[in-house]
Amino acid sequence: MRIKRVQLTNFRNHNESSLEFSEGVNFITGANAQGKTSILEALSYVCLTRSFLQQSDSSVARLGGDNFAVDAAIETDKNVVNKVRVAYETGTGRKYLLDSNEVRRSSDVIGLFPIVVLSPGDFALTGGAPSERRVFIDIVLSQVSRSYLEELTEYRRALKQRNKILLDGKLNNYLDGDLLSAWTDALISHGKKIVARRNSFVDEFSGIFSAAYRSLIESGESPSLKYEPSFALEGDVDAAFRNTLTGLSKIERARGSTLAGPHRDDIGFFLNDMPIKEFASQGQHKTFLVALKVAEFHYIKHKLGETPAMLLDDVMTELDFTRATKTIRTVAGLGQVFITATDMLSFDERMVDMQDVKYHSVKDGSVVYEHA
Repeated sequence: MRIKRVQLTNFRNHNESSLEFSEGVNFITGANAQGKTSILEALSYVCLTRSFLQQSDSSVARLGGDNFAVDAAIETDKNVVNKVRVAYETGTGRKYLLDSNEVRRSSDVIGLFPIVVLSPGDFALTGGAPSERRVFIDIVLSQVSRSYLEELTEYRRALKQRNKILLDGKLNNYLDGDLLSAWTDALISHGKKIVARRNSFVDEFSGIFSAAYRSLIESGESPSLKYEPSFALEGDVDAAFRNTLTGLSKIERARGSTLAGPHRDDIGFFLNDMPIKEFASQGQHKTFLVALKVAEFHYIKHKLGETPAMLLDDVMTELDFTRATKTIRTVAGLGQVFITATDMLSFDERMVDMQDVKYHSVKDGSVVYEHA
């Protein structure tokens, strides 16, 4: 997949900005708060239907405005060019148009134009809360499997309803047992499929990840991943999930929330069988994260038969010169890459000399020049 061009209208601090992209490496440079990240955020809208920063649509509209639009041309690996338009207006919400036809469900878009994003917020992935790692696995699987995304959507709906019943029961001192049972059945029905899919993903992904890690660092370190569900995956998953919820029923009613299920799972990250959250250096954390993203690229490409675009947002500030250079050299040969940076001093620019490179400079929400 190649993103050929994009136009931002009333998007963040961009009034009207148009960019033509290289099929190789695209550097987007400029001082802080000039609109570099906004360009990558716009690409996220056309590929994932939403911001990778998880911002609301209303916050993306240009200050004081009530609308924005992103238009893009995307060429698939089969050389089919699609025109995408994402438009938002206060009151009517967001619309996604694919070749002038409105697409009403995000699940019908996600996976068509795959991307892999690495931004400063991702550096919490290896050492942060379990929710960070759940987001990672859900984004990867949602891009390669529409059925997974649909199960996840239904699970979240069931979880929301079940939590409401439990909280109402706590506050009102009365719990509708039949209603709780019905939503418990729905929670288990969708949740067991999510758990099974995540478990098989970690098994399959582990080998790809280990190879990606070795490509980034020459050492005797042995990285590994382990899926850590909130209930034991022994025997029948349905029965295990149900038995766990039954055992937690009194505590759940006291707290007013669901205490087991995919929303409570984690993925263990290890180096030489030691959890990196407790024992790894800062540099090892960063190498681990970059390897996860490189592996994500290879996994998605293999599953979809479509080459993802790589979006690296201001990651050079998080990496030392050697690690930044190694990262750029690794991703530059994968496919189309977008890299934002305040300057070109953060890494060895010669690493991409043999690639198709284009430079875009941004100032005050405008693209002031582009050159190859």
